Amino acid sequence: MLEQFLAIVRNTFVESIRQPIYLVMIAVGIIALLITPGLSTFTLSDDNLFMVDMGLATIFLCGLIIAAFVATSVVTREIENKTVLTLVSKPVGRPVFVLGKYVGVALAILVSALILSIAFLLIKRYGVMQTARDTGDPVVLTFGLLALITSVVVGLWCNFFYGWVFTSTAVTTLLPLSLFAWLGVLAFDREWTFQFLTQTETGYNTSFLSPSLEPEVLMALAGVFLALLVVASVALAASTRLGQVMTVVICLIVFMLGLLTDTLFGSRAFESKARGRIIAINVIDDHDDDFSDEGDSYHVIFDRGLDIADDLEVYLSSDNVGFGLLGPGKALLQDVSYASANLVKVGGERMKRPPRVDDYIIDGPQRVHAPWRLVWSVPPNLQSLSFTDALSQEHFIPLSHLGMVALYSALYISGMLSLAVILFQTREVG
Repeated sequence: MLEQFLAIVRNTFVESIRQPIYLVMIAVGIIALLITPGLSTFTLSDDNLFMVDMGLATIFLCGLIIAAFVATSVVTREIENKTVLTLVSKPVGRPVFVLGKYVGVALAILVSALILSIAFLLIKRYGVMQTARDTGDPVVLTFGLLALITSVVVGLWCNFFYGWVFTSTAVTTLLPLSLFAWLGVLAFDREWTFQFLTQTETGYNTSFLSPSLEPEVLMALAGVFLALLVVASVALAASTRLGQVMTVVICLIVFMLGLLTDTLFGSRAFESKARGRIIAINVIDDHDDDFSDEGDSYHVIFDRGLDIADDLEVYLSSDNVGFGLLGPGKALLQDVSYASANLVKVGGERMKRPPRVDDYIIDGPQRVHAPWRLVWSVPPNLQSLSFTDALSQEHFIPLSHLGMVALYSALYISGMLSLAVILFQTREVG
């Protein structure tokens, strides 16, 4: 069974990267990433942060299109052409067929997302040209253009002389060359100085991590990868019963619902009244910086006036409905003066973290409405897989959070693949 599974994975992966739409979307994504620094110069705030937002969105959209078309074609095309009969008539179980198809598609999607992500990292290192005096990054230009041109030349050469498929040849060549280009950018700064041994005020930088490596950005890219794998599982489940056009439509609908599920359904599923959003905060007394000890206090300013009395017990949440409750602990609002107050911790319950800007104060723990929660749970919560807001606000992203969203993605993918197996079990393919 393992040999059959690996054969299906290999054939699906090769078939996926040979599709013209695959290389077209990678090319479109790279071109879109190349123009993001120019478009980012029109912002009135931090141009580089806006460039990061646009880059992550570009990778997600291009990967979404690749996932929708590739995942649907590998199953739908085999059913329409009756080639699936060759497999299911042999001792190959339908669950093995479905799982093998998904793994092959997932590998193809990860390859395209990895190529686009490396292009994004190179462009982010290049940065936005803020003034006419700014100069480009010769390291990025050298390694990036070398990888891109070499992959195209190799693809054309092998296609002309050996008859190899240009799409798959160019992609499989571009992936290792892109990794090599990224490692080169990590190793050298703009003056071609080896970054791991650059001289500083205290000696030489011998850190294992390159100064150009930003872990938070890599975690945001990991979130995009997880979202694409979730969408691919939905596409594969839909393709077991629907044609390619309807499957793509389903993917687009799921994509929109996944981004809006908290707004459309979450606000109804988890109800709690928000008193205000924190827009500024200063520590008054908190020796451990954890807001977990009795008497820890912060001075906070809210986005609206507070029509409340002193000593009101409130809870803290990262959202306005209490879904992201910071802990069971409560706090008191004291010395309330229009839009400012002192937030004083009561009780000794541990908090997940101290309050910060953009947190909400709410009346109490969320009240759950079961019907709306069921509706909220059906579409994938793609918003939870996006770390764009955390990057733009320069918040730290803990590894535990990435682990939680990875677990959520794995469970959702498992559910979709189980549904795909059930739907395909009774599908007439003859």
